[in-house]
Amino acid sequence: MTVDDETAEITVPWFWGGVPEPDATEEQQLAWADHVVEMFDEWTRDGWDEGFRTSWTAEGGLPEDYPFTADNVGRGIARWLTDRAATLPDWQRMAWGTAFVQGWPRWSPVPVVVEYRAPVADDPIYLMELVGAGSSAEAGADGVADRQIEYVTTPHGDGLRVLSVQRTPDHLAYGRLDAAMRLDWPADGDRPAARVDVLLTTRVMDLQLLGLIGPGVEVLMQQIAENPKPISTPALTPQGAAR
Repeated sequence: MTVDDETAEITVPWFWGGVPEPDATEEQQLAWADHVVEMFDEWTRDGWDEGFRTSWTAEGGLPEDYPFTADNVGRGIARWLTDRAATLPDWQRMAWGTAFVQGWPRWSPVPVVVEYRAPVADDPIYLMELVGAGSSAEAGADGVADRQIEYVTTPHGDGLRVLSVQRTPDHLAYGRLDAAMRLDWPADGDRPAARVDVLLTTRVMDLQLLGLIGPGVEVLMQQIAENPKPISTPALTPQGAAR
């Protein structure tokens, strides 16, 4: 974990990956789940964090029953992400992240909904309204408290991310992170030039993760910007479609 000065953001290393699309074959789904297991096997090759074991024992668990292995954690995460991604509309996809502390996967999976959207206006300023950073958004409205707005520059366009603290109906605090960017991807081979607006959304219940999610999602934004997709994949949101 690093921080340069008192005003700098705390940052940790992040991994970001995608979840298979709804039309993926069973073979592709199984291969992806195997890959998730392989990643967790690599990330935990030096053994599982002692804090997990201590907590397990404190709750009455026996060492021989310790449930955390690369296989059952990786496959459990793969199932959870697949089930959640299946609930999304056609124009949205699921990304997932892992935040590391001292080389250990401290938070995983961190789900982010990614929406590729056909621009509805020449001026991307409308994106600010969609992520709660426009002139009509007021701090304190709808439970929003003191929005933190950060601007993002990528190789193919600019964007912003907006972090705010909100409360559930039970008055529990959580973080809401919305981000948007307009990308102009140049033509490359058989892929024509494309202009795409991308929206990202996630919610954070762990307040320790709250200070890390903004820089973490920015890593994902850079990754998306640097990996152009064919204009038809994934499906773009029709103009006027509700989010």
